[in-house]
Amino acid sequence: MWMQHRAERVLPWWEQVRALGFAQIELSHIVTPAMLEGLQAGDISVSSVHFPAPTVAHPHDSRPAEVLISSPDPALRSWAVKQCRRSIDLAAELGGKTVCIHAGRIRVPAHLEWVLYQRYYGGYQGTIIYQQALDDLLAARAANAEPYFSAIRRSLQELARYAQQAGVRLGVETRLHIYEIPSLQEAQIILAEHDPAVLGHWHDVGHVQVQANLGVASQAAWLEACGSRTVAAHLHDTRGLRDHLIPGHGDSDFALVAAHLPADALRVCELDWYFSPDEIRDGVDYLARHGLCESLDRGNVKPKA
Repeated sequence: MWMQHRAERVLPWWEQVRALGFAQIELSHIVTPAMLEGLQAGDISVSSVHFPAPTVAHPHDSRPAEVLISSPDPALRSWAVKQCRRSIDLAAELGGKTVCIHAGRIRVPAHLEWVLYQRYYGGYQGTIIYQQALDDLLAARAANAEPYFSAIRRSLQELARYAQQAGVRLGVETRLHIYEIPSLQEAQIILAEHDPAVLGHWHDVGHVQVQANLGVASQAAWLEACGSRTVAAHLHDTRGLRDHLIPGHGDSDFALVAAHLPADALRVCELDWYFSPDEIRDGVDYLARHGLCESLDRGNVKPKA
């Protein structure tokens, strides 16, 4: 996330991040094969890889692999699974132990989310017309979910077998949009189908908070249901529907998150590109004060795990 507009290759960006005091990085889904050129195992310290890194375009479909992975079309889904295997391979090659998975989406009429957002921005929360907009979106999601949810379950079964052989753990990420997979109920079904040592929950604090602000499942509901299965967390703050902000500058309850994360869960700061190094340091200090990492020493981050 923070690499965008800062470097054209991963290696010089890694030097910037290391100068801030971070010990490891996550290779985001913005990373292309060109950004990895010349990179050798040992050049950087990788904690995790975010599917679909390295990102490549489908030759005949404009949608990214993170969408096609839940496609009911077998050929499109198979192509997306192949891209996720590449992410697993990249993690194994560079020493990363975890891969974050965007698990696709359910096709719903686009205007339904637009109407809900306009009601939110207009301050209609708590009114009948706001609830109707939310109910309409949720109903459309439920009506269209089956083929997409079945497809992602097939994809995850295939990927779990591949990841286990590679010695890499998978985390299914909580998503930003209501039409994306998984909902809280879907996440519980997915987790029940997999060995915790192979596949778990990736808790994105900002994404969950945005959906909570819209009136869907709360941060506490997600953490109580899936917290024990958490393999990693993306740490960033929100204001309303705006995410990837510096922790402490928004409305997310990081103390609540800290209370539910397993001790060995990976912590990843997923902060937007326009923040300065000093703002990044302030955000990590805030996380340290709320129990999500150890105290900082001049910006040197020492994660618990």
